[in-house]
Amino acid sequence: MELMRSAARVAWRGVASTSGVHGSRKGGEAMSVSHRFGVRRVCVIALSLLLTGAGPSWGAPKEVRYILDFMPDGFHAPYYVALDKGFFTDEGLNVKISRGYGSGDTVLKLAAGQYDIGLAAIGALITARANENAAVKGIMLYLTRDMLTMWVRDEGKIVTPKDLEGKTISTTPGNGHFVMFPAFAKGAGFDASKVKWVTVDGAAMGPMLINKQIDAAPFFASHGPRIQAQATERGIRLKPFPYADYGLKIYSTSLIARDETIQKDPDTLARFVRASLKGMRWAADNVDEAARIVMKHNPEVTFEATKGAWEVSKKFIFVEEATKDGQGYYEPNRLRSTIEQLNSALKFKRVPAADEVATNQFVPK
Repeated sequence: MELMRSAARVAWRGVASTSGVHGSRKGGEAMSVSHRFGVRRVCVIALSLLLTGAGPSWGAPKEVRYILDFMPDGFHAPYYVALDKGFFTDEGLNVKISRGYGSGDTVLKLAAGQYDIGLAAIGALITARANENAAVKGIMLYLTRDMLTMWVRDEGKIVTPKDLEGKTISTTPGNGHFVMFPAFAKGAGFDASKVKWVTVDGAAMGPMLINKQIDAAPFFASHGPRIQAQATERGIRLKPFPYADYGLKIYSTSLIARDETIQKDPDTLARFVRASLKGMRWAADNVDEAARIVMKHNPEVTFEATKGAWEVSKKFIFVEEATKDGQGYYEPNRLRSTIEQLNSALKFKRVPAADEVATNQFVPK
């Protein structure tokens, strides 16, 4: 803005000084052609700066269809902050955020071209790449440590994960917990095939668990504040079984894009990542306001649950590894370890290479 004002002042001084000089000449001597042209040129430059804002000019905003991994809550605060605070707009992007129905579903919809960028568990992406040859890749690591968790009622019937055998668990289509369940079962020492699954809408899973219609439900640890508050209202206590406690030490939720987009439109992806990282930093420093921004765009969520979800999420996002390697960066050895752990449990049709699964080209180092 100061640059625009300075340009305008320069232009005005040029006009004023020229008019003053020529106005003092005898007989009102006409301004020379070269002088008139010089003044016009200065005015045109000043007007151009005023109209363009003297900053990056992206032309018309780029439309970006962005799908989350699940229902919006505090976990997604940075993206709603980037939307609300104009970080996406500053990058020349017009972003529309859509709710997700599970990471696996998000990966498949993105691969099919229904969206431009998605948020999904890297395990779901790796599985789709290995078994379905889905041409989708991680472009920024969001959740450095995994939050996959199986929730049960704390009533003495399910004391350890092995007690899930013979029980009924809810899931959504393509849910990342479902995809990773065999790896969790292997680590916890029980038979994953002895569990019965029922597919429901994500909004129904919590109430079904609390109302004893199912025995267990998969949610991120960040969902704990919301579902535990709902359970407490009914006099129910819930108990978590984090997958990570049973050997599943893997990278987790990432921004993802199609291979085709990475090749043909890398600039849009780089701008989206920059705005997202800015949203992450702002949300980390302004927890209460970030929660209110999520509520503004999703009136169905509550402040306490949204704030609680973001506070839990931060503990898995801003971790030592991220500080060391760089926020959003995939450390190659750990990425390969993630692929190996998943293949050991899931037995892929083929094992994708690390550079098929994710790229660091959009992450500032």
